[in-house]
Amino acid sequence: MTQTSAAARALRFPLADPLFHSLQGEGATLGRPSVFVRLMGCTVGCAWCDTKYSWAGPPAAELSGEDILAYCRARPGRQVVVTGGEPLESPFFEPLLILLHEAGLRVEVETSGYLEPSLVALAFADQWNVSPKLASAGIGDEKKPRALGWLRRANEPYLKFVLHKPAEIAEVDAMLQALGLADWPPERVIISPGGKKFEDMNKRLLPLAEAALARGFRFTPRLHVILWGDKRGV
Repeated sequence: MTQTSAAARALRFPLADPLFHSLQGEGATLGRPSVFVRLMGCTVGCAWCDTKYSWAGPPAAELSGEDILAYCRARPGRQVVVTGGEPLESPFFEPLLILLHEAGLRVEVETSGYLEPSLVALAFADQWNVSPKLASAGIGDEKKPRALGWLRRANEPYLKFVLHKPAEIAEVDAMLQALGLADWPPERVIISPGGKKFEDMNKRLLPLAEAALARGFRFTPRLHVILWGDKRGV
């Protein structure tokens, strides 16, 4: 155990949700058993965000690093998804990555991409699920990524775009071009349908899947919405 991971074990981490064990609902590891650690805080402000309760306190739980490790070790899968909110805004983000990595757990990070991760974060995260926001999110320009060149140095990087209608695929094309990612491998671009309820998402599945297929992009539904609907902590 290093000095940094020992310090992280003693920290108390403010969480927007109590820890929960579920199936990864989106992206490249769809369906994989995972522990979800939802850090507090987000100033991105997406209009359609389904975790607005994570934007500001009070936290739903405060757990020590040791408590988090004990919970993760007691669940099958050995994968942890660090999410938010916007986890890169949290001062607890890097200590959490160090703690999980040095415990031998596989760590996915879910982020909007407007903040560039540090070298420490790049070294300790096993996968990056980066979801730049389209116009439908209604956010300011200051909360949109200006560059994503760091993805080329990241472990297992994926871009994930939440769409509500097929015409938005043109925004994805334009964003990739603007961010210098026109040559980004299409199999590392994931299209996901928006919607908090299955009946809202269901009508978008086929049109968006066809739009993704036409470009060679990947497509994943939101599995947790299909299984549990608009339920917290699953």
